[in-house]
Amino acid sequence: MSCRRASLDRPRDTEGEHNRVQVFARARPPVAHEAGSAPVVDVNEVSRVVRVEHPSSSAVRLLAPAPVAEVCGDELGASLSEGAYSSGDDVGRAFAFDGVFGADSTQQGVFSQVGLPVLQACLQGVNGTILAYGQTGSGKTHSLLHQGQGSEEVGLLPRLVSSLFRSVADDLSNCYEVEAAAVQVYNEQVDDLLHPGREEGHGLNLAVQNGGSIPGLTWVRCHRPEALLEAFGRARSNLVYAETKMNKASSRSHAVFQVKITRRQRADASVSGTQMECTRAKLNVVDLAGSERVKKSGVEGAQLKEALAINKSLLVPAAQ
Repeated sequence: MSCRRASLDRPRDTEGEHNRVQVFARARPPVAHEAGSAPVVDVNEVSRVVRVEHPSSSAVRLLAPAPVAEVCGDELGASLSEGAYSSGDDVGRAFAFDGVFGADSTQQGVFSQVGLPVLQACLQGVNGTILAYGQTGSGKTHSLLHQGQGSEEVGLLPRLVSSLFRSVADDLSNCYEVEAAAVQVYNEQVDDLLHPGREEGHGLNLAVQNGGSIPGLTWVRCHRPEALLEAFGRARSNLVYAETKMNKASSRSHAVFQVKITRRQRADASVSGTQMECTRAKLNVVDLAGSERVKKSGVEGAQLKEALAINKSLLVPAAQ
């Protein structure tokens, strides 16, 4: 899972916090067919390091020690590197991140650390993107999109929606306009998931311009959190899913959910004779289709074509 905040209203500062991509890792609990197996993932939330050990080996090899030292400090980087290298294929690896979440982590904890800072920046006019990347069946969709009335398992996107409208209600100095859009990238084709004529074949295979803008994309104005969630629920119902040996409901496309936030200063809150301030930002939440090994997923025919397109797009995202 990664997130990025970047403003289009100011010069790009590659060293600035708003422009740095942050990467977080979350380990899911074991599923039924993994019960009884020895754990192969060790998550240290303090040092922000994840160790992945091969089941047949007790050796741990550090992959790319420089980022570990950079993220966690030279002392930790040295302790991980010292005596940790091993030759051969059956070894483990250690990875450092901006933040890590263990199998017992909560959806609220993920939202507080990953989602909330991006939303707060968007409310100040800074564009933000949150995307989930991982193998099929690793829990990406659960972390991002899971819904439920009053459930602790509600995902990041519904929490973003709720927090957004709370912030809007609390801000008496400004008025807001909130709009929603959603697309899927399926077999290298971009489809509008909210187009009113979708059932008649409209809104399919849209052209994407340089910079990522999509002319003709459907935007739905939402005045309440329920309306925004309903729009995204409708978009999800149009996504392509299929059952594979690795996942009973495997996403066969990349899903992009967008929220456009426009903030305007209220007339009675502005100083007489001055121009009222207006800021705009776009928040993107991306649920990437999971990478998969065809041998393990057992797909064939149309699903094989989907798998090849998924893996290609994950390997070369800038070309999509």
